[in-house]
Amino acid sequence: MDHTIQSPLSSAQINLGKWISEGWRMVEADFGLFLLLGFIYTAIVGIASSTAIGYFILAGPLEVGFFYILFERMRGKPIDIGKLGKGFEFFAPAVLASIVISIFITIGLVLCIIPGLLVLAVYQFTMPFILEKKMDFWQAMEASRKLLSQHLFEMTIFILIKAIIYFIGFLFCCVGFFAALPVCMAATAFAYKDMVGFETAE
Repeated sequence: MDHTIQSPLSSAQINLGKWISEGWRMVEADFGLFLLLGFIYTAIVGIASSTAIGYFILAGPLEVGFFYILFERMRGKPIDIGKLGKGFEFFAPAVLASIVISIFITIGLVLCIIPGLLVLAVYQFTMPFILEKKMDFWQAMEASRKLLSQHLFEMTIFILIKAIIYFIGFLFCCVGFFAALPVCMAATAFAYKDMVGFETAE
């Protein structure tokens, strides 16, 4: 199967501010539900992180499930927190992608932090590709890398901006982190929509 990705942003029209703003507006419109979603996601991943195996088994599928909820909301459907488990329908590719990307990030950080940031930058769309395009883990990773490496500087700045949002959220008695998480995830979802595109309805 041909998984070549033709980006709608062929002119390299990257708008980080627009994506962050769209992410915030989406979360603000259903703030209570997104706050609860952020709490549930963080709590499950946090508990699972007590063991490396637990983290890798849950983190990837839950991230896919989070994007599923976001994309459904972008399609005009109501938020259904129970759909967080939808990511387990993509269990194998999500888990394998989470493991391999984590290994790449660790190697990058050991090599002086910046390579780790670059890894984060180019693999931001891996889980959306697994979800939307039904790709295997390596196909999704490669699709994300090939697309985002064309805009490496901008996408690295995008990672740094999201890191700042997470940090600010954490400063607000940690509760703000539960809001920062869906804002950053939604910003990534809007970036994917602009750069890759998806059907408005399934």
